Amino acid sequence: MDRGTHMKQLLILNADLEKSESTRFLIDAYVNGAVKSGAIVKEIAIVDLIFNSNKQFINRQAADLEPDLQKSFDAIKRANHIVLFCPVYVDVIPAKVKGFFDRLFLPDSVFTFQRQSFNNNFSGKSARIVSILDQATFEDWKQNRKTTYLSIKRTTFENCRISPVHTSTIGHLLSLENDYSKKWLRKMEKFGTDLI
Repeated sequence: MDRGTHMKQLLILNADLEKSESTRFLIDAYVNGAVKSGAIVKEIAIVDLIFNSNKQFINRQAADLEPDLQKSFDAIKRANHIVLFCPVYVDVIPAKVKGFFDRLFLPDSVFTFQRQSFNNNFSGKSARIVSILDQATFEDWKQNRKTTYLSIKRTTFENCRISPVHTSTIGHLLSLENDYSKKWLRKMEKFGTDLI
């Protein structure tokens, strides 16, 4: 059997605009597990991409993708499993992160023009959203169990036929050495090994 044709393609979307140590800690654990299972891993840091967050339509037609967005779109199409690491501060998603999803995950009905084939029906793919909350947002989440990643889960990933979409909600990692952080390190590595 040709192992190469069956290797899983994992795409990591790092939505931490500050590229913080705690986010890197969790990503590395997930990637470590995925590599052990034989997956091919690609990572995109949204903060490094150059694109116009608001440039969606020109004369009612979807705008052409800038090179960085086109490369991201191609990576999404190749991936079997997508994992978004998204810090949430005071219950908001940063504008650049929102713009990334607005540009690439618009409903299929938008893309009716002929000059560009842009099919964002991503059926057959699965995803996980790792939402990393600051202390105040985590305390609020423990009360109402709602956070901003639900909009990405439902109106973005699931609307583009990605299923299942798993979620993890992680409170502020005060230290990377405490029991809470080590627990999530083990969980991320296991999720990576299983590509879930």
